[in-house]
Amino acid sequence: MKGTVFSSSSFRSKRGGIFKSAVALLAFTGAAGILGWMLLMPGALRSEIEVRTGFPVSAEKLAINPFGLSVSGENVVIGNPGSYGGGAPMLEIASLEGSASLPSLGRGEIWIYELELRVSRAVLVVDERGRLNLDAFANRLFARQDGGEPMPFFAEKVHLVIDELVFVDNSRLVPSERSVRALLDVELADLEEHREIFGPLFELAQSVGSLPIQ
Repeated sequence: MKGTVFSSSSFRSKRGGIFKSAVALLAFTGAAGILGWMLLMPGALRSEIEVRTGFPVSAEKLAINPFGLSVSGENVVIGNPGSYGGGAPMLEIASLEGSASLPSLGRGEIWIYELELRVSRAVLVVDERGRLNLDAFANRLFARQDGGEPMPFFAEKVHLVIDELVFVDNSRLVPSERSVRALLDVELADLEEHREIFGPLFELAQSVGSLPIQ
């Protein structure tokens, strides 16, 4: 009986085919893994925000790129918890686009390259003890995991658009509410505190005199 003879060329061909198949499989599983993370991360992000802040979050569309650490969303709603009266959401965000530094986040720092927020309606509420909902939300969101001091923060560029503002003051003997067509459209740069993102909101509240905001 004659033995089967394999030529070196046929061996290389088969080996090359196996290698290509392995690469294709790795590429497919890698892409599937990335897609899975991108599908799971928006839900995880919403849950993380809710756990850290105590404010409910929902979104019609939310997408995250884990490599460039960029996020985009449409019709994102941040509600008011019961401690601030519940009711109308604190922020109704028509759209958001942002990008940040992944290495900085790994060091426990926040470094935002760009952030654009288009808010159709914002409801600022002061509770019975004089605490502002937006302050509480931001302080908890950017606090360290141990609940201590805020993480180091820097934002290179922020574009903030707000159509309508509602001021609710529950710290007074007789609670008051006032609605203002803000039509704010401002660009901010080189922010060193997270509170500065919403600086124009606080300035408007002070000018209107409806809220006891420092």
